[in-house]
Amino acid sequence: MKITTQFILLASLMLALAGCRSEEDCIVKGTVQGVKDGAKLVLQDEWNKFKVISEATVENGTFEFHPRISAPTHVFLYAKDYEDVYANPNDWGQLKDFFLESGTILVDVHAEDEMDMCKGATGTTLNDAYHRIQTTDPEVREALWEAVIRDERTNLLALEYAGNQTDLTRASEILECLSPDQAKTYKKYISTLKKNVVRQANRAESKKKAAEEAVSLVGQHYMDMEYPDPDGVQVRLSSVVDNPANRFVILDFWATWCGPCVQSIPTLKEVYAKYHDKGLEIYGISQDTKAKEWKSFVAENEMPWINVLSGRGKVLKDYGIQFIPTVFLIDCRTGEILVHEAHPDLDAILSGLLID
Repeated sequence: MKITTQFILLASLMLALAGCRSEEDCIVKGTVQGVKDGAKLVLQDEWNKFKVISEATVENGTFEFHPRISAPTHVFLYAKDYEDVYANPNDWGQLKDFFLESGTILVDVHAEDEMDMCKGATGTTLNDAYHRIQTTDPEVREALWEAVIRDERTNLLALEYAGNQTDLTRASEILECLSPDQAKTYKKYISTLKKNVVRQANRAESKKKAAEEAVSLVGQHYMDMEYPDPDGVQVRLSSVVDNPANRFVILDFWATWCGPCVQSIPTLKEVYAKYHDKGLEIYGISQDTKAKEWKSFVAENEMPWINVLSGRGKVLKDYGIQFIPTVFLIDCRTGEILVHEAHPDLDAILSGLLID
């Protein structure tokens, strides 16, 4: 009986040790610019419902993670508090995406460079391949994707490539590059991925249909609205249009979470600086639902024009807003809408209207 008990204990110990060895040694070493020292960083596992699997702290512009993984996975590197990313706070703390796998992964973060987020990491097989894809000429990127997913050393990238598709048939073809063992290991995520591809396809189709059915408001009279500015003061659009100092008003429907909207802010700043003294005003209507974050964003990005918060208000239906950004230009003398587009060339338009 005693021998049997010892044998069971020994077997249990061996199984435990085997379980430990099944986890892969993974080290993530990084340098960072544009993030405060002392900032808390996290790794979110995309292939496991974005679960936080490791944390680290920025010290003297460096950080280091020691996650334990049982299989390679795709992660996003975030600052726990997005306000710690002072160089580029528009991305709500997201800094990088890359792959966790056995080995030492090197991450070089330049938060002040908006394109840096897409460049991945280096130092391991999957990351070197992904980095090469992300930094190559867009014209040859698809060919490079096709090459890496057919290489048994990097075919796990098929999970990432398939997730970028909006056609389920195409995504399924890409996933066939996985080995049977890989398909079994990532079975749950593959199911989620396929559902997401279908959703993306439906959204793309809905957006296309909405664009086709959208009715232009050019030539019609603007519709009035009243919403609070960052100080809580209600600002009525008609008071801006009727202001004798204003000759034209830009209505900008946007949100802080909308990438194209944020990318258009520098253009709006240039147009405002150039034409404000000549009679241009901007009335920005945000669809944000978190007032505190919206106020901080407006202040941090130094948006000097009129900004109001509508949330998901009635005005979206009034103006037929299907997607953002959507821009209107109002003639203050007549109240007529002159422009109704997503990305109008405002400088070209205003240069012809506001002649010295």
